Amino acid sequence: MRIVFESSTLHQSKMGSVTGVVYFDFSPEQRFPVVGWNDFVVVVAGWWLAALNQITRTEGEIVLRFMDGPYWISVVPQEGSKLLLRCTEDRRGAGVVQSTTVDLGEFVREVTGFARAVSLACAAAGIESADLENLRGLLPS
Repeated sequence: MRIVFESSTLHQSKMGSVTGVVYFDFSPEQRFPVVGWNDFVVVVAGWWLAALNQITRTEGEIVLRFMDGPYWISVVPQEGSKLLLRCTEDRRGAGVVQSTTVDLGEFVREVTGFARAVSLACAAAGIESADLENLRGLLPS
């Protein structure tokens, strides 16, 4: 499993929102939501980091939401250091479109790596925003 972030697609709108391509790559046949998914990467990275902090402190389910579109991933702790990821599309007849089990350490590295990559790409592009400051405040030292 890896989180794909394409820094070359980073864009800040006139209103200040920062978007870019981000999606989960589980295998050549399993990507979520889809290859090339464009979303509000700064906001999403902040949400996911906050959720990550929650999962390392509790045994309950957390949700990783995408801001643009009816997509989310439910993250359910399993025995040992495993997590069940349920990818959900909230459209008629869709529901859970795929599930996979990943290692907690791998998951933490991917979410944190994605958030750091977004922060660095924004710095390189000269992008600043309140959402970016929030994201940077959530990044581990």
